[in-house]
Amino acid sequence: MVENSRAATGAGGLRRLNEPQPITVDAGDNGLPRAMLWRGVYRPVRAIHDTWRIDDEWWREEIARRYFVVGLEGGRRLTLYRDLRTGAWYSQGYEDTWKAKGQRKATG
Repeated sequence: MVENSRAATGAGGLRRLNEPQPITVDAGDNGLPRAMLWRGVYRPVRAIHDTWRIDDEWWREEIARRYFVVGLEGGRRLTLYRDLRTGAWYSQGYEDTWKAKGQRKATG
């Protein structure tokens, strides 16, 4: 149990978890990511571990995204998604929570 600190709470000290970050991705004609700009260097995508699509909230602000859990050189995993409405790519901070369901090599 955590003691009540009696400190005032407020939105000013909060931040969203797993906030998507814009990234640059080189994708093949098939839409699969081949490489991504990571810390100033293009890194090849070595494997796509999982992919899924979300289409939601058509009654408000529509969400249409295709997600990828990718493996980069050195074993690092990242979750990327492409906003299918705008074409923009984002990275989202789930990489430490995924386990491969099977690996599929990226083709472009």
